[in-house]
Amino acid sequence: MMTATRRWLGWAVAALGLIMAGAATAQTPAAPPSAHPLTADDLGAWLDGLMPTALKTAEVPGAVVVVVKDGQVLFEKGYGFADYKSGKPVDPKTTLFRPGSVSKLFTWTAVMQQVEAGKIDLDADINRYLDFHIPAYHGLPVTMRMLMQHRAGFSETARDLLTYGKAPPPLDVVLKRYVPPRIFTPDEGPGYSNYGASLAGYIVQRVSGEPFDDYIQRHIFAPLGMAHATFVQPLPAALAPDMSTGYATADQPGKGFEIISLPPAGSLSATGDDMARFMIAHLQDGQYAGAQILQPKTAEEMHTSLTKAFPDLAGNELGFYQQDINGHRVIAHGGDTDFFHSDLSLFLDDHVGLFISVNGRGKDGMGELIRQSVFDGFGDRYFPALAPAAPTAGVPLDVAKAHAKLMAGPWSNTRRSDSSFLALIELIQPLTVTDDGDGTISFSLLGAKQTYAEVKPFLWQEVHGHDRLEAIVKDGKVTRWSTDFLAPIFVMVPATHALARAGLAMPLLLAALAFLLATALSWPWAAIARRIYGGSFPHAGWRAWGYRKVRICAWLVFVALGLWTAVIQLVSETAGAAVAPLLTATQVVSLLAFGGGFLAAAWNLWLTWTGKAGWTARAFSVLALAAFGFTLWIALAYHMIGFSGEY
Repeated sequence: MMTATRRWLGWAVAALGLIMAGAATAQTPAAPPSAHPLTADDLGAWLDGLMPTALKTAEVPGAVVVVVKDGQVLFEKGYGFADYKSGKPVDPKTTLFRPGSVSKLFTWTAVMQQVEAGKIDLDADINRYLDFHIPAYHGLPVTMRMLMQHRAGFSETARDLLTYGKAPPPLDVVLKRYVPPRIFTPDEGPGYSNYGASLAGYIVQRVSGEPFDDYIQRHIFAPLGMAHATFVQPLPAALAPDMSTGYATADQPGKGFEIISLPPAGSLSATGDDMARFMIAHLQDGQYAGAQILQPKTAEEMHTSLTKAFPDLAGNELGFYQQDINGHRVIAHGGDTDFFHSDLSLFLDDHVGLFISVNGRGKDGMGELIRQSVFDGFGDRYFPALAPAAPTAGVPLDVAKAHAKLMAGPWSNTRRSDSSFLALIELIQPLTVTDDGDGTISFSLLGAKQTYAEVKPFLWQEVHGHDRLEAIVKDGKVTRWSTDFLAPIFVMVPATHALARAGLAMPLLLAALAFLLATALSWPWAAIARRIYGGSFPHAGWRAWGYRKVRICAWLVFVALGLWTAVIQLVSETAGAAVAPLLTATQVVSLLAFGGGFLAAAWNLWLTWTGKAGWTARAFSVLALAAFGFTLWIALAYHMIGFSGEY
């Protein structure tokens, strides 16, 4: 759904530059730019100049953009193609897009309807509404408020989240099959959770007595006149012909209609025009064309119940998250499937809503970055800062450099898995902050490097951008940090394991694997050499047994790594059921390779050191035990050895 992330349009990245060392000091604020009039003509001219170029550069076939203002649709237009091969254009009134996690806003709206009805208490233990049990964590039960603000602490899951073909299993079956463990308290969050949002949808289903899809249809779609919207999967026959194709590349379709196994988290299909109705209803305190889907007091509570993880950064409302720009209050939600990328943003005080969705992944994933470029450009053009930015005292260069050193290194985040092999992502691809040496810091997200300059102690401003980064420091160490864009989704924290925190886990692993590779390759080469030159095998009896088992297990290590590569590839391609048998086989091979290798190396060490072996054999036995010992620790710590098919 909502990927950890996506913010910056690739073709705009070239405009970014590194800040000079002196830029961290006080600067004279420029006068605020004048706002363009937000009219259909001006907006149309601006978007008509921007969108075709953005789509072409990102190599995305099509998009829809909708803007509402003062209770009316101000602008809605399709760009490019709903189907590239046939040349079918995008029509904002009839072409269906998959808004991904924007679907959650409908789930959260349904929750608030049931709060109004007195059937849900936002601060009660949700177990009172369920027919299965969610365990407490550190004595704290899960509440609906935690679910709506992504603070329940659930570990990340990916199994069958998005597949293709047949309809998903019933919602209760998916939720009960595996309850992900909770890994942090509400105060340590947020940590975005599709499972948590789907729990909320299931609770709506149980307390209302209506299937979730039917409930949304009757209580939100129908009152708003959203005739081209549905949560049903696969699509009803009447809507299927209007579904936009989702594209892996500019002209290569994806695998077909994407099936979300947790529908309340992201199974919506809708037109831009239907999304306009939903935006208007929220901008008008729950009312659209005489229909009231929320009472004004409830809508206000949903839009203003703010919880923040950092004092200066964006936080979470009840379902929405903050996306303020230039001092204007904005609440929003984004969403992603494999091939569709969307954003919905409400400028509350300005009575304006913006929705954009694209139907392709694009070149190097650039498709999912278009929406942020549109939002930033829209905000800067029509809602610039109301007054010049207040001058700041800045941070002395020596202080900025010292703080940059504290930030540098690899980090984990609260949207992670600590209980399945998905933890490998944190090992292989941690988010690493770089000390640029000039008082600035930078990191890369989705391949786009972002640079930040410190404007006050432990608060950084993105260079040539709107984003800010803030860190919390205790006892001279950074304990957590995030950015405006990321803070409602996840928080960066020190890695779980000490070696990973020190940035040593991967270098040591690579060294161990290099030794094991040399060990594996030396076996056949030594045999070939003996055959060519007529040498004899140097070991006999148990020594020969230990020698061979160490080398067999060294080969198995690389078989296991190849299998894990295939498993992760299948998971990334949402292959669904195809993962299960391969995962089981991979876990068994990993046990034999890492566990068996450690035992074989220990046995070989004992035989070598109690026998009459030379110093080279003894050194080899020590290094082999160290290499297998470290890889076994990695395999256990990152759940490469296990007997569970859940992830």
